[in-house]
Amino acid sequence: MADFTAPAPVETEKSAVVHDRETRPDAPADRQDLGRMLLLIAVGVLFTAALVALAYQARASWTEVRDWVVPVTIPFYAIGGISLAYLVLRRAWMAASTGLTLLFLTVALTGFNLWRAALTTGPDGLRDSLSITAGVLLGVTIAALAAAMIWVEARRPSRPPAPEL
Repeated sequence: MADFTAPAPVETEKSAVVHDRETRPDAPADRQDLGRMLLLIAVGVLFTAALVALAYQARASWTEVRDWVVPVTIPFYAIGGISLAYLVLRRAWMAASTGLTLLFLTVALTGFNLWRAALTTGPDGLRDSLSITAGVLLGVTIAALAAAMIWVEARRPSRPPAPEL
């Protein structure tokens, strides 16, 4: 017990449990936590690249030059990619279902657009319609994924692991 009557508190008897290094818990596994964080980033970058590829493919069929459209909107694709990676790694399938359905429709329209491109040459109204619809669906997909990520985080927030004391 510390002597509080002395000018400086002195503890003459030290507890063996507090100072024994063998009784302390092991340090947290930094590699595992770092691996989870890097996995989220890597999967998010892959999903972002896929969304950007869809956007470039939708833009490619337009006859007018719109070279600035996709690069300016890449931050939104990054938000969508990270949101999708977050939902997939959290296994929030119900929350991600709307965004995934819209993403499936966007990919299907892009596939039909590529198929139509193989059949026709020159300007084509159907290809323009498919491109515009795919672009709008891609935007709505990103909004749905971001909203789902916010919803999941608000309902079930990410928490650090409990300390091992």
